[in-house]
Amino acid sequence: MFGTIAKMKFKPGSVEKMQASMKEFEGRQVKGFLFNTVYRSQADPDEVWLVIGFEDEASYRANADNPETDRMARQMQEMMVAPPEWHDGEIVSMQRAEDRART
Repeated sequence: MFGTIAKMKFKPGSVEKMQASMKEFEGRQVKGFLFNTVYRSQADPDEVWLVIGFEDEASYRANADNPETDRMARQMQEMMVAPPEWHDGEIVSMQRAEDRART
């Protein structure tokens, strides 16, 4: 698996707009997409961390190079005070409660 963690700082009141934009992504059929998780900081409600996972690096890169993904990213960046910090990498471990229940 491969993915990214993005640290994003939004303009005040823009996190809700970001969530609406994310709904659009969730409706797309993206090859290799596995999950996304969004965290909102308790210390700073305008700071958000996004985690996205794909089956492999090729699927991740294909999505990143997709013009529709680029359009959505540019739209979201307009809501931010600065460009996001991206941290790409191999997902080496992931455990879910439903996986533990099956073993």
